[in-house]
Amino acid sequence: MDDETRYEQHVRRVLRTPLLFLQPLMLATWPLSLWINPLIDSPYQTRYYLMMLLLLAISALLSVARSSRMMSLTFTGNIWALALAFRLEIHDGGAVGHYWNLPIVLIVILGTCGMTYRLSHYLTTLTGAGVILLAGQEQLAPAAMPRQLVWLLIAAALAIGIAYNHANSKWMRRTFRLKERYRLLAETDELTGIANRRRLLQLMETARAAQRTSPDHFVMLDIDHFKAINDRHGHQVGDEVLIAIAREIGQLHPALQGGRLGGEEFGLLITGLDAAEVDRLLVDLRKRLMNAAPLGITFSAGVMQLTPEVSLNELLRRTDECLYRAKRRGRNQVVWNG
Repeated sequence: MDDETRYEQHVRRVLRTPLLFLQPLMLATWPLSLWINPLIDSPYQTRYYLMMLLLLAISALLSVARSSRMMSLTFTGNIWALALAFRLEIHDGGAVGHYWNLPIVLIVILGTCGMTYRLSHYLTTLTGAGVILLAGQEQLAPAAMPRQLVWLLIAAALAIGIAYNHANSKWMRRTFRLKERYRLLAETDELTGIANRRRLLQLMETARAAQRTSPDHFVMLDIDHFKAINDRHGHQVGDEVLIAIAREIGQLHPALQGGRLGGEEFGLLITGLDAAEVDRLLVDLRKRLMNAAPLGITFSAGVMQLTPEVSLNELLRRTDECLYRAKRRGRNQVVWNG
């Protein structure tokens, strides 16, 4: 999953609760305005019922939106539908219906700025609502109200809305970056930069439970004679060996996700490849490590296919047994489970 996709998910989690809280208020605002508007003969008219059904339908879409983009589009549609509802009310208010224009425009400008996370989306929402509310109307405000004051109010509200939307967008991006930083710290091995044990086990659990037509495999490998490397060359060289292994694992194949299980033990989750292809990958890895700086490296490994029937703990136990069988047989080899 790339950063932008994770950011979209972050935005959805941040905005979902406020939007769902705002929905009942938005749904109640328009019918309440009909009941208290002295310019409306009766709030119980067929076109008002149809308008309310449209608002309810869009609200229902918003409540089930599964992505931030769909949530944003549905919110914009909701604002446009609400603008259409008020335009209908303004029209039915007769000659003085335009008294509603300015307060509704100001409410839309200020009420939507915090519910969108991109300035372009905010301005698109406002533009559409403005066209729906004001297109074809002769007056924006009562004639007694100075035109300069009307435009000053709109300009001030728009400036506040844009500034708040920009600040809110920056805040969401900043909190996302902090969240990603802590996520990476929690999931990454500090020395090698690849997944740590916790993250690798999460990936394995997801793969184990997935219904795939192609097989997934787990490889547990251990560096041969690692203690001797540390004793003979020092821990700095030992760390460089661990880093070299992580680097080669990361460059080996797109279907492979590697992690450090601890010490000199690494785990490889290989998805979508059959046993013969896994064998070829391990042969390729062995050749790469033999030529890796600062030392030629060999490893012993145990391999097992992932299945939903075998628990994660049992999978680790069996591959660990295969690994130690490989070591007892002389190291620098791979032993398969079964």
